[in-house]
Amino acid sequence: MAKKCQNCKQEIDSSDVFCSNCGAKVDGVKEEKKTIEKSSTTSSNSSTKKPGTNGLALSGFIVSLVSSLLCCGMFNVISLILSIVGLVQAKDYNGNGKGFAIAGIAISAVPILLWILVYLLGAITRTGYVPSSYFDI
Repeated sequence: MAKKCQNCKQEIDSSDVFCSNCGAKVDGVKEEKKTIEKSSTTSSNSSTKKPGTNGLALSGFIVSLVSSLLCCGMFNVISLILSIVGLVQAKDYNGNGKGFAIAGIAISAVPILLWILVYLLGAITRTGYVPSSYFDI
C-alpha cells in the first residue's frame, strides 16, 4: 500500500521511515512500530510473570508467632497491622498469602483482646478505697 510524502507529494512505501525522494521523515510509521513493540512486550511479560507470596502477609504471620510465643504478645499490634494490610493486598497476588494473613490476624488478635478484657475487668473491680489504717476496715 503506497502513501504520499507530506513534503514532496511523491509516492512512498508504507513501511518507509524516510521519503526516498526528499528525505523527509514519514509521520506515523515509527510511532506505529513503537506501539506494536510495546504491546507485544507487555503481553509476553504479563503471561509469563507469576506473582509470589505476599510478603506483608507472611511477615505478619511470622511476627505474630514470634510475638505470641517468645515476647508475651509485645509486638501483636504490629503483626495485626501487617496481617491486615497483607490481607488487603492479597488480591494483587492472586490470593497468595491470604491464609498467612488470616492466621496472623487470628494469632495476634486473640492476645490483644485478652489483654483488653483483663484491663477492663481490673478497672471495673477496683473500688478506689484505700484504708488509712487497719481500724478503718
